[in-house]
This record gives sequence, C-alpha cells and structure tokens, in this order.
Amino acid sequence: MSVVRYGGPFLIALSIPVFWYLVAPAASILSVLMLLLLLIGAEAVSRRGAVPTAPPEPRVFRFLPILYVPLQLALIVWGVAMVGHADVWSFIALALSIGVTTGVFGVLAAHELVHGHNRIEHAFGLAMLSGMTYRHFRVAHIFGHHRWAATENDAATARLGEGFYAFLIRTVTFQFVDAWRFEQRRTRDMGPLHNRVTLDVVAMAVIYAALFVFAGWRGALFFACQSAAGIIVLELFNYIAHYGLTRRTIGGRREPFSDRHSWNSSNVMANLLIFNMGRHSFHHTRPAASYQTLRHVEAAPELPAGYAGSILLALAPPLWRAIMDPAVQRLHNLPDEAAV
Repeated sequence: MSVVRYGGPFLIALSIPVFWYLVAPAASILSVLMLLLLLIGAEAVSRRGAVPTAPPEPRVFRFLPILYVPLQLALIVWGVAMVGHADVWSFIALALSIGVTTGVFGVLAAHELVHGHNRIEHAFGLAMLSGMTYRHFRVAHIFGHHRWAATENDAATARLGEGFYAFLIRTVTFQFVDAWRFEQRRTRDMGPLHNRVTLDVVAMAVIYAALFVFAGWRGALFFACQSAAGIIVLELFNYIAHYGLTRRTIGGRREPFSDRHSWNSSNVMANLLIFNMGRHSFHHTRPAASYQTLRHVEAAPELPAGYAGSILLALAPPLWRAIMDPAVQRLHNLPDEAAV
C-alpha cells in the first residue's frame, strides 16, 4: 500500500522508548538527531517534483494522522510516567525528544485533522493540540493565518528582517489574542460557554491539575516542557514558511494569496516524513486538499536549505538573514535597503 510511504513518523516516535530502555534514558535525544539526519539527508538528495496521481484509497490516507495522534499522546503520557525519578539530563533529553516529535509529527497530524471535514477528525486534532498546550491554534490558524497569511495582519507571518526569537514572542502572544478576538465576535450573542478559547483555557487548567494530582510537579513540569519544545518547533515552521513574503495592495485592494506567498521544499523524500507539508503553497491555495494530494508548484519559491536546514538556520538569526534576506529581495525585486 502506498500509504506505507508515510510511515516514518511512527518509526521515529517509537524509537524514543527504544533508546530509553536499550541504550540509556538520556539517549532518547538520539531520536531527534536521527530525525534531523533523515530530513537533511533527504533534502541533500535532489529528488524533486510533483507527487504521483492521487491514490485510490483516500480513506486509508485520512486514517493515518488519526492513528498517529494516540501514539503521540501515549508517548507523552509515558514520558510523564518515566520522569518521576529521572535525573536532570534524562528529564531534559526526554522532554526535548518527545517535544520535537510533538512539534513535528504531532502538529502535522493535528494540522491535517483540524482542516478535516468531520467531527471525528476535528476531535482528534484538538486532542493532539491539547497534548502540547496549544488548543487555540485551530482557531488562530484556520480563521486567522489562512485569511491573512503574507500580510501584516497575520501573527504567524514573519516580517523581513525579523529574527526568530522576536517572532516567537510576537506570534505566540498574538495568535492567542487573535483567536480570542475572533471567538468574542463569533459568540457575541451566545455567552462565554460557547467561546472555544475560554473552554480551551479551562480544559488546559483541568489537564494540568490532573497532572499535579496523579504525576506530581515533575510530571506537570515535563508536560509543560515538552509542550514548549513542540510549540517552538511549530513556530519555527511558521517562521520559515512565509518569511518576508508580502501580498501587495493594488488599487486599494489586497492581492489574493498566490503560490509565490509561501516558501516551499519540493523534495519528494523529505516530504514523505512531513505529510507533504513542504508543498505549502499548494496547501494554502487549496486548504481542504488532503496531504497525499499536495503537489509541487513550479512557480512557488523554494527554501535555499530545505525545511530542516532552514529551521536550523533560523535558530541563528544572523546566518538566516544573510541567506534569506537576499532571497526575499530577489523574489520581490526589492532594493537592498528594504531588508535593513
């Protein structure tokens, strides 16, 4: 079955407890290194182009992210149980390894599901976002980012010259604010119990209270740490996906979102590990399209270092700007001083 091509996330997630038990607790961080090597190695292999014709078993493909969510949540619960008596290095290694898989594969599965067409998919997507303390993302992403991407109104679009760490503070803050404002408008005549962001805050308070009761402060701290790692990885993806790209205002009207307003990675092998999200332009212009049908778009701008390499570059803002600001200038035909 062609769906097996997307099985990499399951193997990497399951490698964390394998390293924990067979090598050493602190060795769980090897899963992150393995993921980086796989992604960077895949990007180094120049295999680019369109995905094959949409497979004949779409229901099987829709089931894959649903299947991944309980695996990732079980991994988080297992981590909470393991850190009760772990030393500090094992605690950090496990929080990072599980947090990174949450921020890569968990978020990609949740993202696919919150874009889904039925309540079951939405419920699984929300469950995964609960596992990273980021439930409001579904509101901010669907009703904010997809409407305003590549504009100054979008909290998840990085401005030209904006470093990742400044972007992280701004996007985490204002995605929550934007989601709250949207829900306030939507539920103006309904009452606070219909406000999804209010319910999100209550739900997370209950989850953390339960963690304190059943797993102690170490379990709750671990859950918060792996959530923070997952959020950082998610926002690194947001940062590189639209960095410096802007939709012009022509004749007083904003131009519609087009293929050139997202950075992409068309490497076929790397995209198999990230549910084809490297074909980000196609996703934005057709947000209801299932991940296995996303295609390479020739007109879409390509990240110079692929997604894994770009995420690593983004952690060093001077290096990132040295590579990406000229790329943005070439793309938009901007004068050199625009990136200063």
